[in-house]
Amino acid sequence: MQYLGGKSRIAKDIVRIMSAERAPNMPWVEPFMGSAKVISLVRGRRIGSDVNLEMIDLFKALRDGWEPPSEVTKDFYNEVKSNQHKYPNHLKAFLSIGCSFGGIRWDSYAKNSRGTNYAKDAKRSLIKLEPKIRDVELYSTDYKLLDIPDHSLIYCDPPYANTAGYGFEFNHEEFYSWCRDKVAEGHYLFVSEYDMPDDFELIWEKEVSVSLSLTSKGLRKKERLYRLHKKPAFSLSMY
Repeated sequence: MQYLGGKSRIAKDIVRIMSAERAPNMPWVEPFMGSAKVISLVRGRRIGSDVNLEMIDLFKALRDGWEPPSEVTKDFYNEVKSNQHKYPNHLKAFLSIGCSFGGIRWDSYAKNSRGTNYAKDAKRSLIKLEPKIRDVELYSTDYKLLDIPDHSLIYCDPPYANTAGYGFEFNHEEFYSWCRDKVAEGHYLFVSEYDMPDDFELIWEKEVSVSLSLTSKGLRKKERLYRLHKKPAFSLSMY
């Protein structure tokens, strides 16, 4: 399912790097789980949270056997968008992201000249994803309120600074301070971003195409992974 800021193109790379520092039985925690593309590649105890309750409810509905629609008309998309109080969260999440232009929440109905069926593509993606996240502990809360077990590996994929955003306000300076607090508490912490303050160590980068267009290749920007904790003296595990 298309998702603004989704990590499908780099997920395997960054999971491999982070997993090399993950100790046995260390919980994997994602306070910004988003489309779950990263956490779906991880094994062991996993805790996923997102402030977007609709997305979390979508994942829970999939577990309970809900099957997304294969067809979504522009009229139905706009009906739900205009009357959101009438519809369940899981359906709103599916439409607002999976059927929206560029995966931007309720931006506009996704369509192109080739007649791509975005609902069918999103459904196929979600059905394939569901078994991979079935045992993830799911929560919907602000990242600052998430209860994180002692000595966890925390992977953060927050709204990037100076980008389109996700329809939720986000204070980056508060986030940086929270990251420092988590490391001081004994957690390992990684962040995906384009740029971070100097105390965050850049450990990996890769140039990828970034576009909100459904037809163009778009600009190329460097996805980067940062580490804030002190790197272990040796690699602990491979997951």
